[in-house]
This record gives sequence, C-alpha cells and structure tokens, in this order.
Amino acid sequence: MSRGIIIIGSGFAARQLVKNIRKQDAHVPLTLIAADSMDEYNKPDLSHVISQSQRADDLTRQLAGEFAEQFNLRLFPHTWVADIDADAHVVKSQDKQWQYDKLVLATGAAAFVPPIAGRELMLTLNSQQEYRACETQLRDAQRVLIVGGGLIGSELAMDFCRAGKTVTLMDNAASLLASLMPPEVSSRLQHHLTDMGVHLLLKSQLQKLEKTEAGIRATLVSQHSIEVDAVIAATGLRRKPLWRAAPG
Repeated sequence: MSRGIIIIGSGFAARQLVKNIRKQDAHVPLTLIAADSMDEYNKPDLSHVISQSQRADDLTRQLAGEFAEQFNLRLFPHTWVADIDADAHVVKSQDKQWQYDKLVLATGAAAFVPPIAGRELMLTLNSQQEYRACETQLRDAQRVLIVGGGLIGSELAMDFCRAGKTVTLMDNAASLLASLMPPEVSSRLQHHLTDMGVHLLLKSQLQKLEKTEAGIRATLVSQHSIEVDAVIAATGLRRKPLWRAAPG
C-alpha cells in the first residue's frame, strides 16, 4: 500500500507541486504539513495592504479546506515538524507522525531580522500570518522606519507614504537597490521616493531600538536617533527553519 507523498510547506511552490502531481496521478495519497493556516494568498499583495486599507483576511484567495477538497489532500495546518526519520520514512510532530514514500521540503524563506539590540521591536511582512500579527500597529502608526532599501523596502516605503504616513527608509548602501543595479539607474527611484515625501537615510546603519513613551527610538551607529511608531525589517531573506527548537 502506498504511503504517498508528504509536502512540508504550504506556499506557492507547495501548491504548484500539488497541482502538477494531481495532473499525473489523481489517487496517490498527498499530505501537507505547515505551521500556518494554509489559506492561499498572493504574497506580493503584502506590499500594498496599507494604502489599500486591507486587513490580513482580505488577502485570502482560497481557504485551506477548499484546496484540500479540490485536490484530495490531507492537511495539517498550524503544525510544526519536530523530527524527520529519513531511514524509517517518518515525519513527526509533537503529537502525530506520518509515514511517506516521498518527502518534499517546501518551507520557503523567512525574513532576516538584523541582530541588534531591541530586534524584537522590528516587524516583518513576509507572510499573511506576520501581517495579521501586526496589522493594528501598522494601521495606527504615523511614523514608520523601514530598514532595507531593496525592492521590498522601496515598495513598502511607497505604500506607507501613499497611506499618509511619515516614512523613513534606511540602508547601509549609498543608493537604493544597490545589489541589483548601479546608482545611475536607481537614482530615478530615489528621486521619486524623495518627491513623494520619503526621508532617505542612506549610508546609515541601525545600532539599536528602544521602547519609549513616545514610541520607538531608533539609534544609528552615527549616534543620530529618530522616534517612530513602527520599525519594519526589509533586509532580505534566510532559510526558514524546518522545525521549532525544543525549549531549554
């Protein structure tokens, strides 16, 4: 009897894999395990939610249960993998285990948060779940600091500015999109953001964040500091951990 295929993850890659498997085989057992709700949403929409006054639930395109019914799957949302026994072909969580013939890891990437003092005050917008956790703070914030002048940071700066917020965009480099293009090319974007009202802090490095009565104090290595209501990390991605570390 086939033990089927287990996919760990529920993002775009996992869903596309499910669809392609079902084109080839309508009956092989498929199981998806993920730490989130498994509802489908379009991740690029996260860069425009504030100016469009969208809540996290507004982004949902298809509920997990509907996806499971459509493609004949077993889903285990809000489930962290605790261990994988590759020899026995078994995936384990805290209270369940699943046997498999084939295993696919499609966990995606997590937002990188700079290792500075006060890093726990930084917000990330790499998933619907992350936005849901901080949407009230972002909606209420009037002064926003975005750390990272890449594609996502620049898009977020535009979005928050369109929403009428005071926006500061910070990056270590001397120009925006520094890893993608020369300053001569990115200068048009830089001028556009400045014209919109975004305050650019280039060649600037964040040293620490502190909670204050007025909000959050962001101190740079230069010792210059600014007061804001929210700080967003847009400093790239790293490999997402497959399972949560055990306590202690």
